[in-house]
This record gives sequence, C-alpha cells and structure tokens, in this order.
Amino acid sequence: MISEITIKDEFWERYIDLIKNEMIPFQWDVLHDQGNITIDKERNDASIPSDKSHAIENFKIAAGQSKGHHYGWLFQDSDVYKWLESAANVYRIAQDEKLKEMMDEVVDLIEDAQEEDGYLSTFYQIEAPELKFRRLFESHELYCAGHLIEAAIAYQAATNDDRLIQVVEKLIRCIQNHFGSEKGKIHGTDGHQEIELALVKLYEVTQKEEYLELSKWFLEIRGQDPEFYQKQLDENRKIGLGKEHPFPINTVYYQAHKPVYEQEEAAGHAVRLVYMAAAMADVAYHTENKKMLTAAKRIWKNIVKKRMYITGGIGSTVLGEAFTFDYDLPNDTMYCETCASIGLMFFAKAMLKNEPDAEYAHVMERALYNTVISGMALDGKHFFYVNPLEVNPESSRLDPTKSHVKPTRPSWFGCACCPPNIARTLTSLEQYIYSEMNDTLYVNLFIYGSPRKG
Repeated sequence: MISEITIKDEFWERYIDLIKNEMIPFQWDVLHDQGNITIDKERNDASIPSDKSHAIENFKIAAGQSKGHHYGWLFQDSDVYKWLESAANVYRIAQDEKLKEMMDEVVDLIEDAQEEDGYLSTFYQIEAPELKFRRLFESHELYCAGHLIEAAIAYQAATNDDRLIQVVEKLIRCIQNHFGSEKGKIHGTDGHQEIELALVKLYEVTQKEEYLELSKWFLEIRGQDPEFYQKQLDENRKIGLGKEHPFPINTVYYQAHKPVYEQEEAAGHAVRLVYMAAAMADVAYHTENKKMLTAAKRIWKNIVKKRMYITGGIGSTVLGEAFTFDYDLPNDTMYCETCASIGLMFFAKAMLKNEPDAEYAHVMERALYNTVISGMALDGKHFFYVNPLEVNPESSRLDPTKSHVKPTRPSWFGCACCPPNIARTLTSLEQYIYSEMNDTLYVNLFIYGSPRKG
C-alpha cells in the first residue's frame, strides 16, 4: 500500500518527533487539566470556556466514575478523539509502551462512557439526555462520532486491537436506528459535517457497504429541507424541550440551504464546507457518482480560483469563520483557520482519487507548508487558530474587529479543534505523498520516505 511508508525526510521528521515528544504529552496534560497553560478566548466571546479543558473529566462523569457537570463546548469530546488518533499514528511509527498505556486508558474510558444502545456524546449524556439528536444544528453529535470513527481506525491499525472499532460499530447502529428515510426516523443531519468522510474511511477498512451508503445518505439529505433545523426547534418548543434559539438559523452557514448537488460555490463555515466536499469526492469515487463529483469540482474551482489566499488559507471572515464572496480576501482581518486548511488537504486528497490533476497536489502542498504547519510553534506547545497574513499588535489588542488576529501563538484555546487536528494530520502525512490510479503512481508531495518495517 502506498501509505505503508515511513517518512525519512529531515524537515518532516523534525515535526513528527516534535509531536511525539512534546505535543502529545502536552495535550495529554491539557485534556487532564494538568500543567500550566493560558487558554486564549479566540473569538472574544464570553461564552467560551477560559480556564480548563475538562475533556477527560467529561468522559469520567458520563461513565459514572466521577460526579459533576459537563464543561466546555458541545464538541469537547472531539479533542480527546483527535488526540487519540494522533497518538495511534505515532505509535504505529514507533511503538512506545508508555504511549500505549495512555491510549488504552482513553479507550477504556470511552468504552465505559458508551451507553447500552450505543449512544455516546458526553454533553447530552450528562446535561440533556432528553435532547439527544434533537438540536442537530448545533449538537455536533455526529461530528464527534466521525472523529471517534477516525480514531478507532488509527488505533486498530497501530495496535491490532479492535475494541474501539466495536464501540464505533455499536454507535453507528444507534445512529442507523435514529436516522434514515423510513417513517419515524430523522430526515436530516448534523450541522457540522465530519461523519460523512469518517464513514467512507471505515468502509475502506471494513468493506461494509452500509457505511458507504450511510455517508452518501447524510450527504444527500443535507439541504433537501432547508427548514429542517428550524422545524426541530419548533417541535422541541411544542413539547417543552430545550432552550429558545434567539436568532434565525443561517442555513448557508451549515451548507444546508440547498442540496449538495446544487451547490455551486464555497459558502458558509469554511471547515464544514471542505469536510463536506472531501466526503463528496470520496463517495463519488467509491460509487462512481459522476453527478456528485461534478458538484465537488464546482466547489473546488470556486475555492481555488476565487476564494483562497495565496497561502492556501480559506475562510476570509471571523463572522462565522466563513467564506464571503469572490475575491474578498483582506489581509488584516482574514480568518484562515488552521482546521480549514487541513480540510482543504482532505478535499485535495479525495479529488486525487478521482483524477490525477496536478492542481489538487499543488493546492495540498501550498496549504500544508503555509497555513497548516504555521498553526503550530516549533516548541509544539503554542498554536495559531487564525493564521494571519498581516498583523498590527496594537490593532489586535485594541480593535475589536481584529481581536481574532494574534501577533503570537497562544498555548491553548477554549475552542481547541486546531492543535489536535494538526497532530493527527502531520502524523499521517505519508497518506498524502502519493496517489495511484490503475497502474500509475503519482507523486503529490516531494517528501522522502521508505517502506515501513513490520
């Protein structure tokens, strides 16, 4: 397999060693609320947690091992899953028993936290069990499930232990029991795409067609009813569940304003968009769905020709971490979230499965060397969420419209999606170096590697 190589490139070995020796232990401490960190309130929002991660403790509470309330974002679980995926990637490169013990501790905890019917999302288990799958515009339940799936795949590949695969298959059965076209099931999907691309990866490992079909269904149901999220809230209100949502739901932000086959431009939240588009390209490849590939290519073209910075950064506004309109690429207020560039790499990699166009590899390389690795300092303990092109420290400090643009990298974030996303991506970089089609091997990234032993 083309991914069965070990990177021997001096430049990239330094990053992988940094993640192994500094970043993974540092993030372990953060997730356990240990160590001395300063959490940056990245978006100047008073609702952002500001003093701890609490992510591991949330699982302990859900598992009945501890008492207390959930703390952090609705998607705090995903920080743990991405840490586990990056740790598994490192363990696969160089086995280390201490790292294995750390991973197994997390796997045990996830197993204990999962409910009998397969459900797993610590916020709703702890704080609002009556709202499971009932506030999908914001819940991130399927988003977190997707990250758990990807962690399970990496963990099995590294350890040959399928315990976490069993957890995710049980979770998927729970999801299948609640979502689908049948009467009485939910005819909609999560506000944040992620499970779609994770299900394709699980299909590639297990060859179970039901996972590919479920991914395709989640893609195709999005935007079929643009009022879906609002209808969920209205139904909750009628039966006295949940809080009111004070603003109209912006369906463009969720890429739920029209079916994916009809979407022609990069719109809404940048990370969600490229995660969705990557899944579209993957599903198109495996199902030979030319219509879906055509839609993915439209989105790709709009991004790289009209809505991407020279650095490979995407998402030009802090308001919604989103795309705006063609050629609106300001240098001093840009967003260019690290996760968005990682998602753009996902998208490029998936497109390369469908056709060997050098543009996909060029964009992947541009994002990787600019707005992905710029998201991490060379100590492995400080990070950019927003990747600036132009910084005036005084403006960042005093101008509220530029407070998201940081002159230096903070040590952690209340919304900490980016640091573990960098770790899992760079420790799986061998998967991006080559692509193959028929009997031809294509070199996407000029990175030296050798066949992996064992």
